[in-house]
Amino acid sequence: MTNITLFWREGNGEKELVGLESKGHSGFSKSSEDVVCAAVSSLIQAIVIGIRDVACFSDEDVVCKLDNSVPLIRVKWKNERASELKLLTQTVALSLKEIASIYSDYVRIWEVYS
Repeated sequence: MTNITLFWREGNGEKELVGLESKGHSGFSKSSEDVVCAAVSSLIQAIVIGIRDVACFSDEDVVCKLDNSVPLIRVKWKNERASELKLLTQTVALSLKEIASIYSDYVRIWEVYS
């Protein structure tokens, strides 16, 4: 099971994604053929590339932690910069939720609000 946590910040009647974490393998298929895991990984890689290379956030603005032994990837960015990323982050969050709704036996979404 892949567990994805979306970290939201609420304020001024809106919510903004300020980070996410993906932990574990989906178990849909063996690791070299697991299309569910590949889809989740691709979206998370896309958000990291978008934040660093397209939005040009510095290492001070975004933190990315990897642990291949779990597997785990955690990406967080500064709250005050979240509005700049809304189009990218909302698209990735909705895409991850769609994967979780189709493959609910393999992917679970958790949402944390602050």
